[in-house]
Amino acid sequence: MISKNMNLNEIKKLEESKKLLDSVKNAEYISELCKDAPDITLNTQCGVGKYSFVKIAYKEGQLVIEFKLVVDERFQDTQKILYNIGDKCFLTAPQFIYIYRYLAEA
Repeated sequence: MISKNMNLNEIKKLEESKKLLDSVKNAEYISELCKDAPDITLNTQCGVGKYSFVKIAYKEGQLVIEFKLVVDERFQDTQKILYNIGDKCFLTAPQFIYIYRYLAEA
């Protein structure tokens, strides 16, 4: 609760604390989703590949979910993806939620 006696610095610190708390809650929620479904299939510009959850991190101040390309012979484009894009994939929280919802509906 913001009182009339709080100065601008205190209000700013309070708002930053709330943002940090929201970010931690989002990270916990996404972590649970990733534990529940650690593998995703992504259609990249180089083909379709299977990715496995690695960790949640912050990159340039933004919450990101890191996935690693899985070498799986059922996915024919894996070597092409590995060569052209690499073995890591970073998704923002909204991107991951979009994919998770899509997979849940399929």
